[in-house]
Parts: sequence; structure tokens; C-alpha cells
Amino acid sequence: MRSILVLALNSWMENLRNRFFGMTLIFAGVVLYLSMLLGLLACDQEVRVLLDFGLGFIELMGLFGAVYCAATVVLREMETKTVYMILTRPVGRTSYLLGRYLGLMLSVAAAMAIMAGGHLVILLVKGWGWRSLYLWALGGAFLKVLVTGSLALFLALSTTSALSALSITMILWSLGHFLPEIRLMVRRFGSDSMIVMAPLQAVSWVIPDLQLFNLRDKLDLPVGMAVSVPVGAWLGYGAGYCAVWLFLAAFLFKRKEF
Repeated sequence: MRSILVLALNSWMENLRNRFFGMTLIFAGVVLYLSMLLGLLACDQEVRVLLDFGLGFIELMGLFGAVYCAATVVLREMETKTVYMILTRPVGRTSYLLGRYLGLMLSVAAAMAIMAGGHLVILLVKGWGWRSLYLWALGGAFLKVLVTGSLALFLALSTTSALSALSITMILWSLGHFLPEIRLMVRRFGSDSMIVMAPLQAVSWVIPDLQLFNLRDKLDLPVGMAVSVPVGAWLGYGAGYCAVWLFLAAFLFKRKEF
């Protein structure tokens, strides 16, 4: 456990010095500024546009950073043999993988928190009334990144190609927002065309249910209206999904020869 925490903190520091994360924050700042311009065009819906557009891009920036690093960091260290320097010490392969993953998620959490801080300043200046639901929506966005990152890590080790892992992960991330509709389609038409629907049903178990974590659409509800946050479902599904793909990634990593 101690080795995992040490590796996680070390990976976190490395990622914070990584130019990619610096560019992500700069680009996010530019996008938030552009969201202000879009808000001006929306007239009486300026705050709503700022809120929705800003949260959406914070999630996207966190996602791009997580998926890119998850798909490249381990493969790069395997190719450059840097991983030998760590594994020659009393550190198991599973501990190494978990440490890298946790460090990456800490880095993404820090980047998203900084971007959210800037976003909140803009919103409050524009007259938005504070709602704690914003933090829940941000937490849901981070959980999306968390589960997608675990899938990206597994795909990187299974395909041994960063580009393939990135492409497949982004496709599955997109489909994850329509998973309820996909499962409804399978239930409705599955008995009529099993040959066609069987592959779709199999894929539906791989796709992360990202719609479960989506609270951004509820931020425009009237103030005072109760909004239920499925914290238990979030934590249970997120932990279970990440555990499965990290376990499979660790299994593949143990079988790697380098």
C-alpha cells in the first residue's frame, strides 16, 4: 500500500510538470473566455450558457488529459525501459500500475478543480446564484473521467497502441452517454433479431454508463427544487467499473515481457 501511495504522489508531481497539463489549463482558460463571448450572444440566457458550456469543457479537458496519459504513460515507460528502474525495487507490477493510475487521477482532479475555480469566478461575477449542486455536477464529471481512464489504461495494454486505445476509448465514451437508450433498444428488439443484437448487447456491458453521473442538465431547475444525488450508485458503480478494468489491466501487465 505504501508503494502505491509513493508512486501515486510521484506520478502526480510528474504530471503537474508535464507540458500537456499546462497546455490543457491554458486551453481551458481560453475556452472559458470564449464561453463568456457566447454568453453575450445568448442575451437573457447568458448565465445558463456560461454554466453549461463551462462545465462541459471542464469535463472534456479532464477527459482528454486522463485518456491521453493513461494510454501513453505506461507504454512509453515500457518502450524506454524506464519501468525497469521502478520494478527492480520492491514494487510489484500491480502496485506500479495502481500508483500510476491514482497519480494520474490526482493530477486530473487538481486540473479540474483549478478550472472550476476560474469558472465559478466568472459565474459569480455574472450574477449566478450559488448552488451546491454545482459541486455535485463537477463530482459527477470527475467520476466520468475516473471510469473512462481505467478503461483507457486497459485498452492501452491490450492493444499496445496508444492511438488505438485513444480512438476506442473516445468512441466508448461517446456511446456511454447513450447507454440507457442502447439497452432499451436491445430489450425491445433483441428477441426479434438476436444475431444482430447479440454483439450490441455484449458491447453494452463494456460501455461505461456515463449518463448515471450526469447532473449538469439539472442545474437549470428552479432554486429550491429538490434534486436527488445517487451518491451510493455513483460510488458503487464507479468503484466496481474501475476495479474490473484495473484488474484486467494488471493481469495483462503481469504477462508483459519487457
